[in-house]
This record gives sequence, structure tokens and C-alpha cells, in this order.
Amino acid sequence: MRGAVQVSRHAAAALWHALPRLMLVSVVWAAVAWPLVTLGAVTLAAYAWLRRALLEVADERREGDAGGPVIPDEPFASLPRFLLRLWWPGTLWAGLNAGLLAAVWADLTLWRTQPGALGGALAGVGGVLLGWLWLALQPYLLDALAEGLPLPRAVGEAARILLAYPLYSQLCAVPPLLLAATCWWFSSLWPLAGAGLLLGYWAHVATGDPRPRRTGRVKEVL
Repeated sequence: MRGAVQVSRHAAAALWHALPRLMLVSVVWAAVAWPLVTLGAVTLAAYAWLRRALLEVADERREGDAGGPVIPDEPFASLPRFLLRLWWPGTLWAGLNAGLLAAVWADLTLWRTQPGALGGALAGVGGVLLGWLWLALQPYLLDALAEGLPLPRAVGEAARILLAYPLYSQLCAVPPLLLAATCWWFSSLWPLAGAGLLLGYWAHVATGDPRPRRTGRVKEVL
């Protein structure tokens, strides 16, 4: 639980600082994803670009020499390069998501048509549980695909992390639900900043420390 709280706090501060870039990424995402066939590719590309721009560049600056060359920000002009590189993995990811959503929808439809039957209740509970676990899996799956793993291996790696840190993963799935509810009430928020906020948050979740070490407090004795 402590790891999820720390990651969420750090992500909130970093995303607020990078809000102008997140807004630009969200607008580009909305424009490119409009035909729907490009939805998966642009989502994975935007995730990989944000992970590079928000996290990897900062890590390189911290690890670099003080007198070394200055590491510049990741340019927006590199977004098409990410899109071309991740076009096929992102499209496969979108197809997998579409299949899963169809299964969840079928379960919930069965529950609505058979509300008093045991089979309908089990189908409804199974659909909700499957959707929740898939939401918790998303940051690790996107991160593995951005690293270049093929889809079957990426799903296996993401599932392994989810099983290794179940509490961290499920707690970190709560803020995306709050963001989705906010974007539901304020529909213009999603194309303006919602996509960038979600993908940037997922980048922090996937690369965060689920079990941070406790910092000991030193008390001065006068």
C-alpha cells in the first residue's frame, strides 16, 4: 500500500509539472485515434513517448556527470518515430482489448437477461472481475510492449508482475477509474488532457517501486 501511495503522489507532482506536454500529447492522440483503426498504435506510441520524456530523460540527467553534456528534453518531433516503430504491437494490443471487452460485455448482458439465475450472477461477477484485473494489468502490458516484447510474452510478463504485487497493482488501478469518472462528467477533458494524464500515470506505475524501503528517522539527543 505504501508503494502505491508514494507512486501516486510522485506521479501527481510530475504530471502537474508536465501538464502542457500532456495536453499536447492528448490532442495529438485524439486526432490520430479518430479513425479507430489507429487507436492502439497511437496509444502505445504516446505511452512510450511519455515514458521517455517524463521518466527516462530525468533518470539520465540524475545519473549523468555534473560536467557532462546537457541531456535535452525529448522533442515532440520524435512522436511519429514512436508511432511507426510501435504500429503493429499497438494494433495487436487494441485487438486483444476489443476481444476482452466483447467477453466482458457478453457476461454483463447475460447477467442482465438472467438477473435471478445463478449462471447470470456468476457471469456478471466474472465479467466485473475480469475487467478489473485487465485494468490493473494495463500499465505493465503497455510497458512490456514499449520495451519490444511480442504480445504473448508481454502478456505473460505483465501477468507475472500483477501476481507478484497484487495489492500495489489494484490500488494503482483506482486513480484511472476516478479520471474516467471525471472525464465522463466533463467530456472535453479527455481530448484536452485525459489521455496524456492516464498514459503518464501508467508509466509511473509500471516503473515505480512497489515495495519502497522505509526511511529511518534520526532523533537528535541534546
